[in-house]
Formats: sequence, structure tokens, C-alpha cells
Amino acid sequence: MTRIAIETNCEIIKRGLQNILKDYEVLDFYELTREDFDLLIFEDKNLENRREEKIRIVEDRDLPLNIDYSLLSLKSSEEEILEAVDKTLRGHVYIEESLKEAKRNRNKKFDKIKTLTRREKYLLEEIIAGKTNKDISKEIYISEKTIKNNLTVLYKKLEVSGRREVIKNYSEI
Repeated sequence: MTRIAIETNCEIIKRGLQNILKDYEVLDFYELTREDFDLLIFEDKNLENRREEKIRIVEDRDLPLNIDYSLLSLKSSEEEILEAVDKTLRGHVYIEESLKEAKRNRNKKFDKIKTLTRREKYLLEEIIAGKTNKDISKEIYISEKTIKNNLTVLYKKLEVSGRREVIKNYSEI
């Protein structure tokens, strides 16, 4: 029988997964024991380097940059969980559709950031850090008017309408 270990601090998630995976032998994951299992379903990022076949439960904002294991979100349906388990056990990487979309969106943002000049990247970082135009102009010894002009160009390149949208869309990056 296929053995699946589950690592999560959330009892509700653990019990739900055990219920969904009733056709498998489901174990609690304890890192110190030498139990053999075929698949690890986990939340703790520190376990992503383990050698077993694995599925990580993530939120959109915690999506890893390099993905070499299957991914599910907390919003996964029972069918998606079973499909992820099946495909992962057969050696494939399964990524839930909503996470694929989040990954595509993040990659688009990275591509936009790559086109920015050094000053624009600096301004982006300062905006995300919550600094005002006045603060930034004092730090780099240019006028507030120049900062405003540079921000206008930055907003256009990032396809946002202002500071709030920059913070909302780029703070996680």
C-alpha cells in the first residue's frame, strides 16, 4: 500500500487530508523517526530539500521561485488533491491551476522589473519601504519634481496608476 506522510501544524488541514486520502496509508510526519513513506505532503519550507516525492501546500504569496515538486493551495478541491497525489506518485510535478496563474503573474512582474533602470529600481524599493517623495529627494539630492517625473515613468513601465498599486502588486517581490 502507498504510504503518505503529512506535515502540517494545522489539525484541520491534517484531518481533512487524512479523510480525502482514506484509500492510502496516511502517517503523521515526524522528522526524527525513520519511517519509510512514498509521498510527503508538507507546509514547512525547510522540508523542500527532502528526497521523497513531495507536495507542498502554499499560499499564492509564498510560491517558491524554483519549483521541482508538486504544489497545492489551501483552496484545493478534493479532486485536485487526489490528482496531485496520483501525478506526483507517478513522478510528475503537479501545480494547481490557481498557483499556475499566480506564477505567471509573478513572472510578468519580474519581467517588468528587469526593464527598469537602476534609479527606477531604487525608487521602487523606496516606495515599497513607505518613503515619501520628499524623503527620497533628500536621500539622493535631487528635487521632488524630478522624483515625481521619474515616478511617472516608473508607473507607466509597471502599468500601475500610483503608489498604492505599486505596493499592492510589487511588495511581495
